[in-house]
Amino acid sequence: MMKKFGIAIAAFALILSSASAYNPPELSENLWNLSSTRNLTGQNSVAGVGSLGASPDSIVVNPALTAQAQRVSLNVGYAGLVTYDPEDDFGSAFQAGILLPFKMFNFAGVTSLVSTPWLKNTWNMKAGLSKEITSKLSVGANADFGFAWGAGGDVAIGVGGGFVYDFGRLAFMPDFSVGASLLNVGKYYNPEDLPGTRYADDSTMWPSLATLKAGADATFFKNDNICVGASLDLTVPSFQNAIIDITPKFAVKEMLYFTVPISINCYEMAEAHNKGFSAGIGAFFKFDFNVRNNQYLEKNGWSESEMIASAAYKNLNSSVHAVVANVDVNLGMKDKTPPVIKVWPDDEEDDGDEE
Repeated sequence: MMKKFGIAIAAFALILSSASAYNPPELSENLWNLSSTRNLTGQNSVAGVGSLGASPDSIVVNPALTAQAQRVSLNVGYAGLVTYDPEDDFGSAFQAGILLPFKMFNFAGVTSLVSTPWLKNTWNMKAGLSKEITSKLSVGANADFGFAWGAGGDVAIGVGGGFVYDFGRLAFMPDFSVGASLLNVGKYYNPEDLPGTRYADDSTMWPSLATLKAGADATFFKNDNICVGASLDLTVPSFQNAIIDITPKFAVKEMLYFTVPISINCYEMAEAHNKGFSAGIGAFFKFDFNVRNNQYLEKNGWSESEMIASAAYKNLNSSVHAVVANVDVNLGMKDKTPPVIKVWPDDEEDDGDEE
């Protein structure tokens, strides 16, 4: 079965790569990540989200990542994009999202508005459903919609899907998981007035059609005070490029989190004057807060909740730099005490009945 599946994927990749050219605009593969501290810095791997937990924008990487969420989660973010080129000046990206857990499945949605000198203007929406199939396997699917303007108008519409398999403890690693997603299956942006990465040729669709992501997320050491891990993601846009993301991760007391992302875009390194390498840093601070005298929050069990404030920096290439800030609010607290199921009555209850 697996052999036949592998042959089918290989045949699809061969047909796609031979039927379509590949020359997206510079930095266009980062469109969905620009305003997200988690996605831009590798905190969200295609294979897992770690102890920080999922957020609405986790579906951008893999729609299955939100399947284990237990609480309503809200997200807002902003990115300032600075370039050394005086003609390009400054860009901005905004995002907002919501994650809603239900009994049958979890829903997540995120929307972003991106305005940059090199990609002009886009408004993007992504919504998806995810579900735990077993305690180890999660699956998810999403739908995309968006508009582009400023360099010729265009519309994007498509779907995607993915899975995550959590092995738990594996060998010396306290936690190890793998995951994969196939994104951007549909019709995406291709305004006529934007140059491609290879300037001499016309640009092609972006984000790229049939973008395959696969990766692994591992925890190498963990105790009550610190946690050390890393993730490795491989992205294959249209089966004609390779983007490698390597992200060491550190956590202190499950309160402070740090990531040091390194990204290599092989196509941009070859065709865009060695601009395909990028690196940065992300910092996340998680804390609890209380809201008193609010009947609505008390009724829903949200008086005590959790907030995550995060900031990140990443040089997207040799001349473009991103400074990003996000705030996540997880309404309510995690249920740390499992339910107690009594099969037999307690001895004291038996004694009382006898009396």
